[in-house]
Amino acid sequence: MAVRLEEHEESIAAIKAGDAEQTDRLTITHAAQIVRQIRDYVAHDLDRPLAISIAWSDRIEEA
Repeated sequence: MAVRLEEHEESIAAIKAGDAEQTDRLTITHAAQIVRQIRDYVAHDLDRPLAISIAWSDRIEEA
């Protein structure tokens, strides 16, 4: 389910045309596709552990 270049071109054209409704529709569709891809990726191997590490302490020290 790869993102097609045409999808991005359609979004850009809608933005350039000032068509907020079309831009919203395309953006929502695109975002939903990304969410599906992430869910599929995470759910792909549920029988194997998935380690996700977020080092918040590093980010706090930088701020």
